[in-house]
Amino acid sequence: MALPWRRVRFLIYLAIAALIYQCLTSLRPRTSTLSPLAPQEDENVAIDSSNTSDDKMPSLDLPWYRSPHRRPNSQNDKYATIHLSTNERMTLQEQSVKRAQEVAEAVLGPVKEIRGSQVADVDSLRSKINCWTSGHWIPGKGYHVPKHFQDPLYGKCRSQDRLNYHWQIQEDQCPPMQYVDPNRWCHALNGRHVLLVGDLVQYQLHDVLLDAMRDGPTVCFGELNYHTLCAQPEARMRYLRNDVLSTIRRIDKAGGHPSVDIVQWPFTTKTMLKAYSVLILNRAPVVEDDETFIQEMVKTMHTIRQASPDMLIIYRSTSIGHPYCNDASSPLNRPLTDDELVKLPYGWSELQRRNAMAREIVEAAGGIFVDLAALTDLRPDGHVGGQDCLRYCIPGPLDTWAQVLYNVLLELEG
Repeated sequence: MALPWRRVRFLIYLAIAALIYQCLTSLRPRTSTLSPLAPQEDENVAIDSSNTSDDKMPSLDLPWYRSPHRRPNSQNDKYATIHLSTNERMTLQEQSVKRAQEVAEAVLGPVKEIRGSQVADVDSLRSKINCWTSGHWIPGKGYHVPKHFQDPLYGKCRSQDRLNYHWQIQEDQCPPMQYVDPNRWCHALNGRHVLLVGDLVQYQLHDVLLDAMRDGPTVCFGELNYHTLCAQPEARMRYLRNDVLSTIRRIDKAGGHPSVDIVQWPFTTKTMLKAYSVLILNRAPVVEDDETFIQEMVKTMHTIRQASPDMLIIYRSTSIGHPYCNDASSPLNRPLTDDELVKLPYGWSELQRRNAMAREIVEAAGGIFVDLAALTDLRPDGHVGGQDCLRYCIPGPLDTWAQVLYNVLLELEG
């Protein structure tokens, strides 16, 4: 018996509506499970059902909290070691750092000198850099970029209190750092071009270096173009986003649906590496186990050294983010304890160990490891805020990143 026409028409309309809904759903941008730029309002924070009941309850876990908060959920916590005790995590760090050293030395040599520099006493320089990044924030005026000219997002912070602190080092153990002088910086670069590679926080370093080196805004055409840092002799700077410092030679388009979680723009081609003499790197996301991290980092360093043996490699350590950073009103007076670190989401609980592993690999490749995370880990008050508790306001704490790198480059060039 044939269906009545009205019923047939209803079924056709229903099928068309379902098809339209499916198309719209497939076109909707995916929310990155790795993104640390998560909402800060408690009612919007997902709760991880795998956590204990204590993790589901609002608490004052972290020292900048002014009111209780629940722990944000992130799927890449599957690589976290928050279920281990403090002693177990310390043992794991010792084992992982030793493993990183063994693999790096087996593959990379190791390289005893600092390639691309004039340094004779390598140990003395590394000790001086470690001293510059060991300190604390105290009230008072320090070095800040004159004005932020680049991405306007970072210059719209509500509070200016972040500018009322400066980084205090132990001057009885290392010489004081000099303020940035663009002319001296250009003299030290001596016509060498700079390539910055990393995640979105690394792009902020790109911005703050432009602010420190120039007296006005520069035209930026995204990630694929360079800026002129110095006119005579000409020195250029370029930023490429590659979150995990992979050695891929072409972008994986994933059948027309590339993932928004991790961006990997190729940077290790011979053409690219031969165009630049200074490489400033950072690898942030925790998206694999320690052994995979070691193997991939060593592979990256080996690829760079094969293409450009005399490249000056500078590696920036990765900073934690500070959940609910809107609560913070001043710098921390101490680093987080391990009991506090394990409360951090998005793999931030593992960054201390990952940074220590990266140091062994970078130094085995004849590079420089600069622990800039030691500065910004203490600045929950300096973030953009709102939904962004990873990136920082400019001017702000990142200005001291530029100051440290400036002094490092002066030392590298004698």
